[in-house]
Amino acid sequence: MEQNLDKAVRPIRSEADYRAALAEIDELFAAEPGSTEADRLEVLCILVAEYERKTHPVAPPDPVEFLSFAMRAQGRTQADLAEVLGSRSRASEVLSRKRHLSADMIAKLSERWSLPRDLLSAPYAIATGARQAARRAFAAAVIVLAVATAGIGGVFWSYGRELPSMAEITHYTPPELARYDADGRLVEYRRFVPLSQIPPHVVKAFLAAEDQDYYAHAGYSLPAIMRAAMQNLAGVGSGRKPSGGSTITQQLAKNLVLTGEAPSLDRKIKELILASRLERALSKDRILELYLNQIYFGGHAFGIAAAAQQYFGKRPDELSIAEAAYLAALPKAPNHYRLDVADNRARAKERRDWVLRRMADDGLITVSAAHFAQAEPLTRH
Repeated sequence: MEQNLDKAVRPIRSEADYRAALAEIDELFAAEPGSTEADRLEVLCILVAEYERKTHPVAPPDPVEFLSFAMRAQGRTQADLAEVLGSRSRASEVLSRKRHLSADMIAKLSERWSLPRDLLSAPYAIATGARQAARRAFAAAVIVLAVATAGIGGVFWSYGRELPSMAEITHYTPPELARYDADGRLVEYRRFVPLSQIPPHVVKAFLAAEDQDYYAHAGYSLPAIMRAAMQNLAGVGSGRKPSGGSTITQQLAKNLVLTGEAPSLDRKIKELILASRLERALSKDRILELYLNQIYFGGHAFGIAAAAQQYFGKRPDELSIAEAAYLAALPKAPNHYRLDVADNRARAKERRDWVLRRMADDGLITVSAAHFAQAEPLTRH
């Protein structure tokens, strides 16, 4: 430590300098405020941040996602957007990615709603009708081929008739929940929190952990399904739990409708049908809101608000990046990673750090942010 303090702090010009600075930051991380070590730590952090800004840029947010987020934050609706853009169809087409924001639209939104022009002007993909139709047609062809090969042609239509209609799900909101056992101990708890009150870094943690392509797929991911099928074939006879390759939308469908069904091909087909219906009936943000408030986090916690309270004694908007990454690690196997079970702590930290690496790899946080978050102790409140 003293040897490090005697050395002058030099600019970071290479990846080797960068890695050395991160290693030294690790050593100085617990420095006492006001000390020489703390001053050196602050300078190193500034140099690392500047190097990352130049060499590890985080991609600008997608303009439609940014616009949707800003509308939620300001309490605005699609009708408000239509009023600014001068057309209901124009507002609908922008939000559904059927047309780009024009320079005139960007100017109006910037002036009326005080939104940064540069964040609305970044290039983004338009999901044209032809592209959507081609993607869905290809997905349907692959699924139908797989079903036909298994000798159960027509099963989608058969199962679809038995599933609830979207009218029963569209207006669903996860209920407030507080149930105690005979000894007065809390055994189930949920408090609904709107997506607008869940900070972006918390949402990003769940997308990195559970569904990297959430905003791009139509409810299911063929690459993920095929990858899971390959893993399951390779693991036959190993006793390993089968992987399902489920998207966030499929997980929501399972948690809303298929909670009592054991993993099987039947349930997977139902998931695909329900996920497709959910994507047509609800916006991506609404599906994500329902998912974050519905899923089980272990213990008595159902939903993100209950989980934040149970593990950290906080509201979702108070969670750090490290805490958000830990909560995002739980849905995969809640009782396997619970912090209140001593045997779980090592694997809970390993899983949390994996989520943080995924966030950095996906450009959702910087490498240094992931590094600092991994250094944060993983403890319950």
